[in-house]
Amino acid sequence: MSVTPLDPSVRWSDAVLDGARHRGDPDADDVIAALFAAGGVEAVRAAMAHLVTNDAAVPGSLPPALERYLATADTVDLRDAATIAAGERLFAAHGPEILVVLCCSSLPSSYSARKGVQVLHRTAYLARRPTRRLFETSQMVIDVMSPGGLGPDGRGRRTVQKVRLMHAAIRHLLRHDPRAPWPIDALGLPINQEDMLGTLMTFSWLILDGLDRLGVRLTAAEQDAYTAAWMLVGRLMGIEPALLPDTVAETSFACLAIERRQVSPSPEGREMTAALLTMMDDNLPAGLHAVPPALLHEFLPAGVATGLGVPHHPLAEALVAAAEHLTRPFERLFDREAGRHVALRAFAIHLLQGMQRVELGDSRARFAVPDSLSDGWAMAPAGSEDSFWHKLHEWAASRS
Repeated sequence: MSVTPLDPSVRWSDAVLDGARHRGDPDADDVIAALFAAGGVEAVRAAMAHLVTNDAAVPGSLPPALERYLATADTVDLRDAATIAAGERLFAAHGPEILVVLCCSSLPSSYSARKGVQVLHRTAYLARRPTRRLFETSQMVIDVMSPGGLGPDGRGRRTVQKVRLMHAAIRHLLRHDPRAPWPIDALGLPINQEDMLGTLMTFSWLILDGLDRLGVRLTAAEQDAYTAAWMLVGRLMGIEPALLPDTVAETSFACLAIERRQVSPSPEGREMTAALLTMMDDNLPAGLHAVPPALLHEFLPAGVATGLGVPHHPLAEALVAAAEHLTRPFERLFDREAGRHVALRAFAIHLLQGMQRVELGDSRARFAVPDSLSDGWAMAPAGSEDSFWHKLHEWAASRS
């Protein structure tokens, strides 16, 4: 049988992905190049700092090229509104579990890519600031998947535009670093099209796969909607449309193709994974300390977690211990599966509430979960300590 151009083995072949490693994002790259030409490195840094520290849709006092970009960057077609809404409903229902997968599968998977991880390590983005890295990634996901987040005036759309520009700024600064020239022949462009596609797969396919491993059963329609919503995000992020998968099955194929090409142990990946685990350990109660490394072993392919230096804790044992620790006050909970859900939900909510209580510094906006989501997730208001346990008790009781 003849192979058509739509065959996944052709769309994400080694030849296609090799070429993608040498392409960036021309629209965003041109904006950063204009800033650099007008004021050098400091102009680029100042503009990026202004975007990061200002939560407005289009911050004032920006260079003209940047203002034009923010005003004219791609919008989401209104015909996609129903698909986006379906993806948002899934996130509203399973957001805490999705953020568990983000922390324990998506992020460490990106650190297992030997070439792509060099950008994060070179910028010291996680090793020195693991909390900020997790906050910013989680905030982007929440912004994008909150109701209306991808609409014309949605916070998610603006967040994606800003992240896209930050990627372009990093590409420019690394390529023009006179002290340590970027090895393009060996690594490709910093934050190239293959690496951006791989990252998008960690937000889409790996999330669906992780939810399934956690026992969250989604319908085919739910999986399709969540995938379609994230492919729209990929377009807004500057990923070439020809590289974007069209179906859930294609996201799995593309993800596996990139993993086959890129996953390999590295000192940088181990350093970043250790920092991520330390950050989560610092923000969890004693009864949950074994859960993050156990989840990493559960989610990551065989040998990858070991290559990242993740301590071994069997997931079943970690969740049973956590459930016993957490469910002692809950006399109505006798079911082991219910206890497992309590442990996972508590792990996610502890991290989310910890994020809300921590200042990011540098005058940045605080980590924020919209009320429309936090109420459904049984999260206590920011600054509240006692009501978390009350709300978790209510949530656990509703599952028993």
